Amino acid sequence: MENNRIVCADCKFVREDAGMNEKDWIAYECANRKSEYHRALLNVSTDGDMLDFITWTGCPCGERSEK
Repeated sequence: MENNRIVCADCKFVREDAGMNEKDWIAYECANRKSEYHRALLNVSTDGDMLDFITWTGCPCGERSEK
C-alpha cells in the first residue's frame, strides 16, 4: 500500500488557534478529528519552542490543501 502522508504545512485541516496566539506569534493546530494530531499545535517544537512555520511531518489522515 502506498503511503499518502501529507505534511501538515500542506494539509487542509490546519487552522489558526486564536486562543493560543501570542503578540507576535500565530498558533496553528490540526482540526482533523481522525488524526492522531487532532488539536495539537503544529508550529511548536518537541522542546516547546514557538516556531514561525509549521514543521510537523503529517499523518496518513491528511488531505492536500487547495491553497
